Amino acid sequence: MSTGDGRDGTIRSRMARGRLGGKLAGLTLPQQIMTIALWPFLEQVLSFIASSTALYLSSHMDNPPEVKQQIVAGMGAIGHVLFLGFVMQGAVGMGATAIVSRMTGARQFSEANYSACQAGVLGLMAGICSFLVMFCSTDFLVTSVFTMSPEAQGFAKRFMYIASFSAIFSGIVFAVNAALRGAGDTRFPFIMMLIADGLNIVISLILVNIFHLSIEGLAIGTISGFAISAVALCWILHRRHIQLKSSMNGLTLNEYADSQPNSYVPPLYLDRRSLKPDWGMIRRIIAIGMPQAIEVFGIWLIHLYCLSVISGLGDAVLAAHTIAVRIESMSFLPGFAIGMAASALVGQYLGAGSPKMAMITIRKCTKYSMIFMGTMGAIMCMFPQFFVGMFAKDLPNIIAEGTPVVRTFLILEPFFAAAIVMKMSLRGAGDTRRVMYVSYGVMGFFRIVILFLWHHYLPGTLNLTYIWLLFTVDQIVQAIIFKKFVDDRRWTKLRI
Repeated sequence: MSTGDGRDGTIRSRMARGRLGGKLAGLTLPQQIMTIALWPFLEQVLSFIASSTALYLSSHMDNPPEVKQQIVAGMGAIGHVLFLGFVMQGAVGMGATAIVSRMTGARQFSEANYSACQAGVLGLMAGICSFLVMFCSTDFLVTSVFTMSPEAQGFAKRFMYIASFSAIFSGIVFAVNAALRGAGDTRFPFIMMLIADGLNIVISLILVNIFHLSIEGLAIGTISGFAISAVALCWILHRRHIQLKSSMNGLTLNEYADSQPNSYVPPLYLDRRSLKPDWGMIRRIIAIGMPQAIEVFGIWLIHLYCLSVISGLGDAVLAAHTIAVRIESMSFLPGFAIGMAASALVGQYLGAGSPKMAMITIRKCTKYSMIFMGTMGAIMCMFPQFFVGMFAKDLPNIIAEGTPVVRTFLILEPFFAAAIVMKMSLRGAGDTRRVMYVSYGVMGFFRIVILFLWHHYLPGTLNLTYIWLLFTVDQIVQAIIFKKFVDDRRWTKLRI
């Protein structure tokens, strides 16, 4: 925009007041947090139901108890291989959210939409790469890293050789959904995940219970959900473009937005002309997301070592760990949703020229997350056998191993909540490098160095509960460090 453009003063004045447009216009900060967090929370609930359904079905198939235990142990390995495949997709999503939220806050809507389309292209590339990584690494990871029984390894490989194809479609869905959230639209991504997870659940139930396809039925359900969701997403966004174009009357998107009320934010849409790979924009997205990819890959390696130690304690222990992770994710749901709201709002407030509101956002979101997750942790601590028993009916060995682990959530969850929100907020501001360094340093020290020394020199004292207590100390230290990062305000001065 040129210096003489009369709109410049208007936009600068609006930015100085730190006001947001669209669905967030005129709302108080708590209302803005609720508006953005509600749909991601429901989305996380859907994801939890889908993954829990897979775990429930795997432990309730018509098999002897020993085979059920092996299948649940195999599901633990499956989760870790899937985590590896989604590293690149998460990086694309983080870059898309940061750029789109900053441009939306500055009312640069044409640029925000172009970035969203490029994120979708990059998401497809990341999805193809994720598929290749998962498909090619499954045999090595399952047979050479995880020291579980051969039967459990067999179940894991049967699932992964089919389910890895889902990454091609999930890459598109995750990238575009992340861009939509950056623009403040969290309802539409929820609808897309409702399609993906809902179909996953329904198809899995049909294939397992009616057609008796066992573990293969779960894998086919995963592919079907993401494939149909990706097609629906592209079709709806293309229809948006047709409808919006008819209203613009030859104006550019920015010109059309300026002709509307100040609070107007145009919806993101699919513009076929913006789908040709722009390597400059792609590099920009990668530059923001790559530190997270490196961080998450490093975290994956750390978890890989932890899981290799846990799997060496027996199939029952690995199965109990898998169930404990699933139970903890129930507490994680509101915390992650609030963290996503914080990430989007911090980016938009910084784009609107209001670092003060960005700081207030982080503090409020951290407080809300600690209350929600702390309460959930307390409830789980009081009724641990009930929660473990939901996934381990008639499997007393797993219940015995998992019950004391769930009791550790009373201490773990409040600090985990604080770390989640502050970490995601810093990423939303573009401060991904420092987040990466802390995650590597703290997790590497506790989960690699300490656990390695413990495992090799005092193996007789090591059990699953002590390992989770070690994880708890890790989260406490991370929360303290991220609090210092938030308070130093260096993240408010970053250019992205």
